[in-house]
Amino acid sequence: MLVGGSIIANAVMEDYNALARREEETIRLRAEAEAMVRTLAKLLSDERKLWKESYARENKKLFRVRQELNNLKAANAVLVKEKAAAEAAGKEAETRGATALKEAEARAAKLLADADANRTKLSKVVEELQAEVQSRVTILEEVISRATEAEAREMQAEERARQVEEVRDGLTTSLGQVTADHAWMREHAIGHIMESILDAPKNTTAVAEMNERAHQAGFKAGYNKCLSDVNPFFTSRFTDERSGFPGVDTEATYDAALDAYNKLSIPALDDIEKCLGAEDYVDRLHKLFEPLKEDEGTSGAKAD
Repeated sequence: MLVGGSIIANAVMEDYNALARREEETIRLRAEAEAMVRTLAKLLSDERKLWKESYARENKKLFRVRQELNNLKAANAVLVKEKAAAEAAGKEAETRGATALKEAEARAAKLLADADANRTKLSKVVEELQAEVQSRVTILEEVISRATEAEAREMQAEERARQVEEVRDGLTTSLGQVTADHAWMREHAIGHIMESILDAPKNTTAVAEMNERAHQAGFKAGYNKCLSDVNPFFTSRFTDERSGFPGVDTEATYDAALDAYNKLSIPALDDIEKCLGAEDYVDRLHKLFEPLKEDEGTSGAKAD
């Protein structure tokens, strides 16, 4: 039975150490969760800053392109006016004579040629500007798309941060419960378990019986040793009739008492073993020892 009690005590200590390891693991997980939240917040802040800077640069370029397009439109209006003036000059030249007409036509033709060249050049520039505007629009759409994706990632990050916060709160609650269980096991449960074993009536009776049988076996062994030492010096032999245990095999009775002790079954110990075999063993030990009053100290559980 002493061997069984030692095994139970070792199991309790192993559970105590397991609780300590769980407490350390919980603290480590909480530190990792807090580091993850800080990292996500930093990444979101950096990405938002880069997006705002890119949007400002693209908006500035688009404004410059629009300004150039307006300038080209104004130049085209001037050319149209010049063409109208040339046509008016040609009509006036017709009234002044053929020579003046030819000169006017030549000038008009030159003006028209220049106007056509300028119009061709203007058309080319307009096409290039339109292509650049389209490119800027494409870039702006891409920026908007990236901004939308960034917002979606930000929402996902916020959701992950919320989940991490919930996990951290759960770990904090779990840590508090583990710490409370740890303290209760150290301050109360171990004492209750040990005294439930030592103070059980069957255990105390068996120990008393074993001690008595051991005392008898030792006394008779000593008595017989004295007889063996004294008898050689006397003609008559002394016997164990006055030992108090004549004809009794005290060694056998001691062995029987020891065997009965080792086979002893204590109901309180069985209840404790059932509790320790369950995952919620702390709660079960609480219920097992709850009937005890404060003035009873740490005396054992229900003794049988």
